[in-house]
Formats: sequence, structure tokens, C-alpha cells
Amino acid sequence: MGRYLGDIIWPTILLVTIVVPVFITYEPYILTNTYYNIGSSIAQTLSNAMSNPVSILLIYLLGDLAPYLYIIVAILLVLNRQRIHELLNELGLSWRPLFGKLTVPIIIVLALVWFLISGLIPLTLFIPRVPMISLLLATYMLFPIAVSEEFIFRGFMLSRLLPKMGSINIITSLPAVTIDALYFTIAHVPIYLAVYGLSDPVSLIYTLSYIFIYGIISSIIFVSTRNVVPDIIIHWINDYLSIVTVIYLAH
Repeated sequence: MGRYLGDIIWPTILLVTIVVPVFITYEPYILTNTYYNIGSSIAQTLSNAMSNPVSILLIYLLGDLAPYLYIIVAILLVLNRQRIHELLNELGLSWRPLFGKLTVPIIIVLALVWFLISGLIPLTLFIPRVPMISLLLATYMLFPIAVSEEFIFRGFMLSRLLPKMGSINIITSLPAVTIDALYFTIAHVPIYLAVYGLSDPVSLIYTLSYIFIYGIISSIIFVSTRNVVPDIIIHWINDYLSIVTVIYLAH
């Protein structure tokens, strides 16, 4: 088993600790069929907080999964206090290109494939027309969202799910990649239950399938580089364009 899968216990525990409070947060929307509008909610929250520096600072520091990222970093600092230099590897910030000089072109191709699948490339033509607080939104999509999610699901979870024995390649990493993408998808179930409600299972399944495909692509990129930064950049662009598009289409 060690040839194809590493530690699954801690990633699973972390997933449970993420999903339960997130579900509780969105439970009022889920059980009452009061639909949650992601784009409008984020934009409105940021807009309301602009007049209060403390509020907007708390939104950026405590939003999304950032508190879990702080906990992971704190635990790793304690566990690795005798070998602090290895923390970069623990957080998925090393650089071990699986395909040599072809690694960066492969990342770019995978990113373009994802943006074509998601339909975001042609939709970028609409972005200049969107009246909104773009800078605040773009920053929020980077941190806490893209940074915290990628460090947690790729840097931490996938690093532990990857096999500990033998060489790591696309084939031997497939079980870890699949489980990581599945966990990433499960973590998004509560919010999209709130968005679509229990009465629209087709839209819910479609969106979760879309997230699962992204999780697979993002995980493959991480396996190819053992570095979380390319995934953060792709995740950031994807979420920003998605939210802006949702807001544009709503007007």
C-alpha cells in the first residue's frame, strides 16, 4: 500500500474538522432553501468593511480556511523545531520538477486546459465592464482563499497522501491525487448546498464535478513540481474570474 498511498489519517481528520464547522455555518441556507449568492455576498461584505480597517483586516485574516492554515503552520513549527529548514518541504514549497525542462510548459498547458474546461477564457472579455471593488476582491481571492486552500489541500494533505515508498510518478500518485481531489470537493459541498439547495441536485452535482476535475488538475501540477505556488496562481485567477463573471451576469 505504501507504494501508492502514504498517510491518510491526518488528511481525513483535517477534512472532518473543516467540513463540520463549514456545514454548520451554511446550515440555515441548506435546510430552509434560502439560496446563498457567493459573488454578491463576498462583494457586499468587502464593500461594507471598507470604512472600517479593523473589520476588513479580520475578513482577510480569518476568511475561508486561513485559520486552519495558521494551525497547520504552528503544529509544523513545533514538530520541526529542530529542523526548521525542512518546513518548506512540509508545506509544499520545494521545487522538484518531475518532467525536467518540460515541467513549466506542462503546467501552462494544464492551466489552459482547465480555463478552457471552465469556460473562463472567453468570459474574461467581460471583466472590464464589471463595476466593483476589483482590487479588494482580487486580493481576497488570493489570500485567504487561493493561498489557504492550496496550502491545505495540496501542500499539506497531498504531500501526506503521496506514496512514501519507491519513486513518485503520475501512475503511482494516482490514488493520492484522486483522494485529494475528492477531499477538496467534499470540503466545498456545504457552500454549494447553500447555493443550490436540496431542490436542485443536478446543478449541485455538476458544480461538484467541476470542482473535482480542478482538484485532479491541481494535484497533478503539484505532483509534477512539489511546489504549491503554480496551483495558488491558477486557483487565484480561476476564483477571481469566476466571482466577477457571476456578479456581471447577475446585473
